[in-house]
Amino acid sequence: MNIPEAFIKPFPAYEDVFYDDIEKHRQHFLPLCSIHLKCIDPELDEWLHIISAKEIYDGCVGDSTKNYHTLFTKEDMLGFDVIDGKYKFEADWNYFTLHQQKHSADSEIDEDLKAAYAQNDLDYQIRKQYYQNNQKIYPYSRFSEQFASAEELLADFNKKQADGWGLSYPEINGIWDDIAFMSDEAQAFMQKYNESIEELRKFENTNLFHVPKKANGEVFDYIGSLTGYYFQAYGADNIFLFYDKELRKAVICFEYT
Repeated sequence: MNIPEAFIKPFPAYEDVFYDDIEKHRQHFLPLCSIHLKCIDPELDEWLHIISAKEIYDGCVGDSTKNYHTLFTKEDMLGFDVIDGKYKFEADWNYFTLHQQKHSADSEIDEDLKAAYAQNDLDYQIRKQYYQNNQKIYPYSRFSEQFASAEELLADFNKKQADGWGLSYPEINGIWDDIAFMSDEAQAFMQKYNESIEELRKFENTNLFHVPKKANGEVFDYIGSLTGYYFQAYGADNIFLFYDKELRKAVICFEYT
């Protein structure tokens, strides 16, 4: 399937994604792609965003900061209030281990975690420039290689192709793996295993630690997913975006296979 380009914005600017406290959001998040909900429902006139965390490195994000968890922000789950099509992180910034360490007189800085933040940010910036130069993402994980520029990334891509590496871009606009179970892969899965879309929407057969649920137990509306390690040095295998329009809450979930 293909979504009109006007409805998909890869690597959006921080100012277009976050409502306020731009620099605080910049410290911890990476904006990967924006999606206009009209591509799912013509009556929905609103932007949402898939974002990732710079703190992805070793273990779950938020695993060691349970005192600052909320209903929608916990291990490998990030909750955002949606205000005028932009995000505001709903939890205390102490949810992030590095933030705690930097603002506590009793904590030492984890230099490995600090380095992971920097590597995730640098890799993201290089991949963003690569996309802007080539109008395609770099469709491989980093495999512990460090690149200093988009030109180095392009040279590595060309070498991989010359060496016979496989090449498979995400199905939807070369960015998204799925949107609202409309991808060919999701449709084929439902047909092969006789799964209904209602069953898939429960998200019971995944490796997700948590999925966001309403008070009545129903899972938030599933918007779409993409491959996290196509966008940063240490990325999730899959990043899912959920939304509840009544609560005005968007939730990001990280999955590792």
